[in-house]
Amino acid sequence: MRKFKTKRGKEVTLLNPAEKGRKYASELKNGQRYTNQGELKVDKDSNPMSLSREQRAYRSGYLDSRKDSARCWRAKNR
Repeated sequence: MRKFKTKRGKEVTLLNPAEKGRKYASELKNGQRYTNQGELKVDKDSNPMSLSREQRAYRSGYLDSRKDSARCWRAKNR
C-alpha cells in the first residue's frame, strides 16, 4: 500500500496486485465495497454500498486471471 498526495492535496492510496486481489476477495466474500484503506464504503445516506452484478463479475475475473498467471509461472519454473 502506497500513500501520496496529489497536486491539489488529496491523499490517494495505491495497492499492489496482491493487495488488490486480497481486497477483491474480501469484497466478494462479504458482498460490500471497501476503500483502498480497508474502510467500508457508504453512500450519501451512510448506508453500506453493496456490489452490483457487474462489479462481482469484474472482481471474480480479476482473481481468476491472477490465478491463471500464477499457475503458468509455476509450470514454467518448476
